[in-house]
Amino acid sequence: MRLTRRGLAATMGGLAISGCANPAGAQGGVVQAAPMPCLERAGDVVGLVLEGSGAPAGRIVTFGQVFRPGDLPRDAGLVARLADGRALPLQADIKVRHADGSARIALLSLAAPALARGARAGVILSRGAAGPGAAFDTAPALARHSAILHLGDQRIDLLGALRQARQPAGLWQSGPLAVQARLMQPVEIGRVTSLRVVADVALLADGEMAVELWLRNDGAMRPGGGAEAYTARLLLDGREALVAEIPRHHHYTGWGRLLHTGPPPPLPRHDAAYLADAGAAPRYDLSTGVAASLLASMGNRVQEPAWQQALGPRHVTQQMGRAGGRADIGPMTMPQAVWLQTGDPRAAAFAIGQAEAAGSIPWHFWDSAADRWMDTRRWPQLWTDGRGGAPPGGLAQPIAGDTGWQLASSHQPDLATLPWLLTGRRAFLDEMQAQACWCVLGQWPRQRGTPGRPGVAEGVNVVRGNQVRGAAWSLRQLDNAAWATPEEEPNAPWLQEAAAANWAWLRQQTPRWTRSQGEAHGWVPGEYGTAGMLPPWQQDYLASSVAAAARRGNADARAVLGWMTNFLAGRFLMGSAGFTPHDGVAYLLAIRADADAGNPIRDWGELGTAMRAQSMTNGDGWRKTEGASAQLALQALAQVMDVTEAGAARVAYEWLRKADAPFTSVADYRRDPMLNIVPRDMPLVPGSVPRCR
Repeated sequence: MRLTRRGLAATMGGLAISGCANPAGAQGGVVQAAPMPCLERAGDVVGLVLEGSGAPAGRIVTFGQVFRPGDLPRDAGLVARLADGRALPLQADIKVRHADGSARIALLSLAAPALARGARAGVILSRGAAGPGAAFDTAPALARHSAILHLGDQRIDLLGALRQARQPAGLWQSGPLAVQARLMQPVEIGRVTSLRVVADVALLADGEMAVELWLRNDGAMRPGGGAEAYTARLLLDGREALVAEIPRHHHYTGWGRLLHTGPPPPLPRHDAAYLADAGAAPRYDLSTGVAASLLASMGNRVQEPAWQQALGPRHVTQQMGRAGGRADIGPMTMPQAVWLQTGDPRAAAFAIGQAEAAGSIPWHFWDSAADRWMDTRRWPQLWTDGRGGAPPGGLAQPIAGDTGWQLASSHQPDLATLPWLLTGRRAFLDEMQAQACWCVLGQWPRQRGTPGRPGVAEGVNVVRGNQVRGAAWSLRQLDNAAWATPEEEPNAPWLQEAAAANWAWLRQQTPRWTRSQGEAHGWVPGEYGTAGMLPPWQQDYLASSVAAAARRGNADARAVLGWMTNFLAGRFLMGSAGFTPHDGVAYLLAIRADADAGNPIRDWGELGTAMRAQSMTNGDGWRKTEGASAQLALQALAQVMDVTEAGAARVAYEWLRKADAPFTSVADYRRDPMLNIVPRDMPLVPGSVPRCR
């Protein structure tokens, strides 16, 4: 495969990647986030930092911004200024709103000041009287620009979408700085009819154009679906911007790139603490910093030739069932966590690149007849696994066995949610929705239930009969998509209903589970390979997903999190009852006295006895603690504290933090920051949190 770019600035999201080992912001081999500008005026909402690319003044940068409930009411405008008080032209396209009508997710376009490469400028977003402003006249730009895709022997004019969508109702962005529309067109190559071109084209007030081109081979449940070879060639303003030779584009996969006609715009660095308050991300510790060597490695990897391959995995684990330490499995991926904790362009480029690579995973099932991702509303019996059989129980064309990917809900990464929230790239919204739909359609129908059957979550249940870690990550994807999908998106109602039904089902089970589990209650049952054993780290996985939904205001999730706290915290507090606190992070708990016992152990003391009898106890050490188990427990307790402020969780957190458990030192978190999540106002290095300036 050959993929080349020439003639135009064509960087991922306009990010300038440096391979230097000790960039600005690194001290003693550690990189920290840039200080945010101080909020000093009434109406100030949030600050961010622009990092320069060398582009001239007025270059339009477009990005995503998440807002806390109430910060930007429906009738309020949004304005921007530099830290020195100079106003900056700003356009805000609100995509998702909170229940009170205030903005939740917005796509912002900003006319940036001139900034040398690497130079930084603070920007403050405030409530103001400014309205959205009329869209600029695109006629001159449409006459000046061209975007032509040659796909095999076909010629496709990508600007046709903007020529046809002249009204705001047909536009993704419409304002004085940016006008954006989507072209979506099915194409046939040879006998394959499952391909479609999806292009998001934006005309900018600075005279430039941005084109995000995706080739998606995801049309499902129709004749002619399958793999195909082709050559794609994109010309922007008559110059070759992208050439890709694809020897085999597998069904249910896609690939895409974002290209600009002008110099790359500046990089926005977001306020990670504000994003946590807004429910967009866990509360990552900004006091520790991240090892500079880790950032250098990311910078080097995005320069490798393999990184540029269309449909390449970009260091995402393709055999998803593989166990062990994984940089792509957690509340979010490690590169995304580094991006939040540092704002560094290399981490941003790595995480954004992996969001693009998510297109190559064969979990994209497009319902062409309904113009949306397949879901159980139209396909209630579908199981995308190869064992689903003939339609409507299975796919018309099963997923090929030579895609290079092995899917597993229990080990699925979330590659697209944070990139969608921070970049506003619509293709990442597509990725997030497609994966969430697969989380249900990929679940065995006998477990997810029968639609229409009495009961909660019937037909969409991703918890019942699943591994707890599979439930954790499927709930993560469903809730993220339900929370971050615009209302006008066709899949939005189903995503919201499916997520809400699963949280309600979980809450409904807690009284029954409490009766079964006794005083040690608070763990969610699930399938696990070793009979009679409970892996507590899977409960910590689940806690991260439950806490995320609770932080966003979901009452059912908050109730479930409160119920789980009895177990999450109690395992470290029951030493006087006979349960060794060190066993709270043992790899396995002997939750049944023997493998054939029907009911779980209900008493903390009996649980401790079973641990010792089966030689599974840590005693006063850590010999039965593996990998990041202690980190997982700490982040679970931290998130409980962040949402519920439960006193037991605080006592347990403080005990484990001081217990010198494996991989919980500051140095450990700097080397691997994925789980570097702390309670509010409890950084690991007090005094080192970047202060506003």
